[in-house]
Amino acid sequence: MMKKKNMGMRILAAILFLGFSGIVMFSIYSFSSENGFDSQMRSEMVTEKIKEEVKTKLETSEKGLKLSEKIKYKVIMYSPYGSDWNANVRKLAHFSIYFCLAMMVYITLAILGVNKTLRFILTIGFCFCFAFADEYHQAFSGGRTSSMTDVYIDTFGALVSTCIWTILSWVLNGIGYVIHTINKAYE
Repeated sequence: MMKKKNMGMRILAAILFLGFSGIVMFSIYSFSSENGFDSQMRSEMVTEKIKEEVKTKLETSEKGLKLSEKIKYKVIMYSPYGSDWNANVRKLAHFSIYFCLAMMVYITLAILGVNKTLRFILTIGFCFCFAFADEYHQAFSGGRTSSMTDVYIDTFGALVSTCIWTILSWVLNGIGYVIHTINKAYE
């Protein structure tokens, strides 16, 4: 049972993380509202900036050049989009933004005291439903298409985030239990 003096802080923290969730959701919705041309131009600009950063940071030394070539090789071999860097960056953006959304939702539910199993299910379910609705909405933006592949990538990003936060929660609870047990033994 939560102590009353902590309840106000928990509610404030939950509202804060709920606000962060809203910001991420608004960002997703805004990106999906762009017409096809603007969306393509934005992602190409980001892709070129990433290529430039890789060239500047990695390819200035022999070791960095080898790492850069290894990364390029792995991406081309294992990505379904091969050497299409723009498509890879776009899909990574899908994964990443839903990773963040799941993190915010999961933390909000944790602060509210929702048990881990239900928190896990609600987070994944919410992110899947939002991804599905967003792809449906995107179909009505000029020059855009909706894709179940994007929904799967979004949900996978949410799943990875939720798994990480669930494992972290177990570890922290385990550490807390050990500390509590040690403190009880010395009382």
